Amino acid sequence: MQEFSSCYSCGQVTNEAVSQCPNCGRRLRTAKQVRRLGWLQLLIGLFLVGLMGTITYNVAPLMFPVFEPRGTGARFTGTAEQAQMILALFGMVIAFGLGSIVSGLWQIKTGRRNKWLFILMVVLFVVLIVFSWYLRAALRGAS
Repeated sequence: MQEFSSCYSCGQVTNEAVSQCPNCGRRLRTAKQVRRLGWLQLLIGLFLVGLMGTITYNVAPLMFPVFEPRGTGARFTGTAEQAQMILALFGMVIAFGLGSIVSGLWQIKTGRRNKWLFILMVVLFVVLIVFSWYLRAALRGAS
């Protein structure tokens, strides 16, 4: 299989051994480099989904009195709205991890990056940051 390089900016694909795009002058990445980055992104996504899924599974019952584990003595002292916001934040981290998995798999399979997946990941990241600031302010205001 012949190695190709692709430009993320303009989409130019070349089989020549050049480091800059002949069309726009930006840096080219080979399919091998993109696949390596895809594996890294896949591992990060699996880590986020696994870690946050485990935390959510273990913490969610503590946050709602209906599901309080008997005999542990552990319980959440915040409001139901705060618990919902915290679990929503956990869900957003899991969604970000799933997006990372999808993007990583795409890169591994095709050897190219996808602009739309990148834009989706940036949007998810911005929403995650904004929501975490909002949650932080809400939890401070309740104390």
